[in-house]
Amino acid sequence: MLSFQGVGATNGKGSGIAVIHKKISGKINEKFYGDEAKDLYDQIKELALAEIDTLVEMCNEDEEEDILCAHKMMLEDTEVNKKIYQEIDNGEDLLNAIRIVQDQYYNQFQAMENEVFSSKALDVEDVFNRLLDNIKKQKQLKSINKNFILICDELLPTTIYDYPQDFLKGIIVKKGTMFSHGIIIAKSKNLPVVIGLGFDTAKIMPNDYLVIDGLTGKVVVISE
Repeated sequence: MLSFQGVGATNGKGSGIAVIHKKISGKINEKFYGDEAKDLYDQIKELALAEIDTLVEMCNEDEEEDILCAHKMMLEDTEVNKKIYQEIDNGEDLLNAIRIVQDQYYNQFQAMENEVFSSKALDVEDVFNRLLDNIKKQKQLKSINKNFILICDELLPTTIYDYPQDFLKGIIVKKGTMFSHGIIIAKSKNLPVVIGLGFDTAKIMPNDYLVIDGLTGKVVVISE
């Protein structure tokens, strides 16, 4: 039996098999330029907005809904769209245009000294990744039908919604901050969360059976 000590971020205990969250990967072989890129951007933006509307319907609390509405506002921000269009006009393909603007906003927030504001860099990553994922036309199929503990490097605000809510019993985050919107959403759903486990997360294998305490930050591997 192994045990690790992290930082408790929310109250409660949870148990289940370990599920390792992996970001969607894959390269886009086809590039889109000029008016074609702008038209495609408008399409994937509308799809992203529709996806967020669906997530809003799943919200339990006003604070949770406010976070997602802020994501919509970012997508609808005329300045954001203007910057992406400008990068396309400068000769960038759609994928690079989105990534360039993503990096600009991400770095801007991350550089802020106030942790409440710097944590919003993860919201930027979440919003722009939704656009990128829609270009790739890839979906992470989650067919989990038993209680599980989600393990991730960082908890983006909408990561929770990618997994079956009925079986999600807790979250372990390699890094993380108390002020991140992902943690706030987890708290609204009464999910125990342990953050700051660092490199100990690499010692947890898929399907290990875990017990976590969101108050004390303790993680125990019952069986491997």
